[in-house]
Order: sequence, then C-alpha cells, then structure tokens
Amino acid sequence: MKIPKRIQEILDKKQSVIDAGREKLNNSIIKLQSSLLDTLVTDVISELDIEDGIIQDTAKNYKLIASLDKVFNSFSVLQAQTLLPQITGTTTEIADLTKSYFLTTISDEFQKRFDKIVEGAKELTDLRFGLKNDLFVRGGPLESLIKDFGGVEVKQIMAKAVSSQMDKKEFIKQMRGFVAGSDGRPGLSERKWKQFAFDVYQQYDASYNMKLADEFGMKYFIYQGGLVGDSRDFCAAHNNKVWSVDETESWATWTPDEGDYPAGYIVKSKTPGEVPSYLGYPGYDPLIDRGGYNCRHSLGYISEELAFKLRPELEK
Repeated sequence: MKIPKRIQEILDKKQSVIDAGREKLNNSIIKLQSSLLDTLVTDVISELDIEDGIIQDTAKNYKLIASLDKVFNSFSVLQAQTLLPQITGTTTEIADLTKSYFLTTISDEFQKRFDKIVEGAKELTDLRFGLKNDLFVRGGPLESLIKDFGGVEVKQIMAKAVSSQMDKKEFIKQMRGFVAGSDGRPGLSERKWKQFAFDVYQQYDASYNMKLADEFGMKYFIYQGGLVGDSRDFCAAHNNKVWSVDETESWATWTPDEGDYPAGYIVKSKTPGEVPSYLGYPGYDPLIDRGGYNCRHSLGYISEELAFKLRPELEK
C-alpha cells in the first residue's frame, strides 16, 4: 500500500521526535538516579555511626534515616527542573507536527475552525498527562511520579542495615544496586518511570490524535511505525494497513492466529490462540495503547475518501 508522500513524511518526522525525546528522557532519568546515589553516599552514609566497618544500631543512625526527607525533597526539585523542560518541549513538537498532519488530511469544512479545535484538543491532552501552561499540574500524574520516586523503600533498606548492623561496604553495594541499578537491572528512578518514560510521548501523540480525529469526524487511520526485530505479532499484522475505528473494538481480544502477516514473518507467540498479555489488560484503550506497553506505532488518521482508495473493501 502506497501512503501519500506528505502524510508519510510528517508521520516519519513525528516518530523521530518521539524516539529522540524518549531516549533523552531515559538518559536523564539514569543520570538523576546516579546523582541521588552520590548524595546518599557522601551526605548520609558517610555520617553513619560505624565501628570496624560495621554500621551500628544507634539512635544517631535512626535520626539520619528520618532526615532523608530533606534529601528526597531536593531530589524531587532537581527531577522537576531537569525533566519538565524536556517533556514540555517534546510534547510541543509532537503537537506542532500533529497540527501540520491534520491540516494535510482534514476536509475543507473544518478549515475555519481548525485553530480553535486544535487549541482545545491540546489543552485537554496536556491536562490528561498533568501539564498546563508548560508546568506540572499539582497532584497530576507527572508531578506524582516526581514526588513518589521510591524514598520509602530507601528508608526501609537503610533501617534494615542499621538494625542488622550490616557491613558498610556491603550496604553501599546494596544501595548502589537498588538506587542506580547493576548487572543489567534498572535503578530506582528507571523502575518508577519505566512504563511512563517509554510510553509518555507515544501516548500523548495517540491521545491528541484521537481527540482531533473525533472533532473532525475521522473514522479511519493508518497503523504506522514500521517493523523491527522485536516487533510484536499484533503490530506485524496491523502495520502499514488502513483500519477503521470500529474495527479496533475487537483489538482487546485479538489473538495471533487471526493475523495477516508480511511474507516471511514468523509468529513469535507460543500460544497463538490466546490473547497476548500486552493486549486487553485493565484500562487498555486500543486507540491510545495500540500494541500495548512500549508500542512505538502510531495511528495516522485519514479521510474516508483516502481510506476507501487505499482499502476499497471498507466501502462495502
């Protein structure tokens, strides 16, 4: 199926922005958790009562644990200062490209109201993710992630080290693994941000697209994003094809044995007659979640006329 050049160019550009933003966000999160570990080692662990390399079970050490809130508050501020401009910058780029995309695809009847519709859709999409006027909304999803990064777990580990009188070197090793990660295991912030960091931009794009498509009465889209080595069966079966919004109602119960795959593709599922775990989970919305957690595909909404041209059987 040949997708119109201008549509494909915008979709490709938007995916590049999403991929670059996700990589930058992930790298920043790794650096942030390393800085937290450095602070814990230099400002807290170094002040513990220790004799012959063993952490002592003393009142001073428990008071140090209680004082960790100051460290955590400072870390939350640092996270916000680092991540907010990245997130708002990338979502703004996505929104601008989405605006260009819909200008290319909508019918003439919406041109006069286009800017107003786009502005309203962006405001609602921002609020869904906890953003307003390029700031985090108090109590919103993003601010909550920054505040609830795992400080309670750090306190619990330190309290156990004090009560069990753990060897200091062993304790630092344990804390390093928990906070900064080790042996391929993610660190504290990576674990907290994992789903959101990988999905935030893709889901922002999907939410914004869905809202605009609804406003413009667009009921068809191209499932777009290409295939890589670890692409899921669902994505392989749907990639680069035209679908209707109505057809997505069955995606939550889709099974790999239903798929129409590219030539040479080998189905990855060991149980092709069962719904994959990445689909149909609680809260799954096919138009937003697409192929599930970490799915890099997007839905490029198109006019009915173009949909019927690219997939004639839809007109029947």
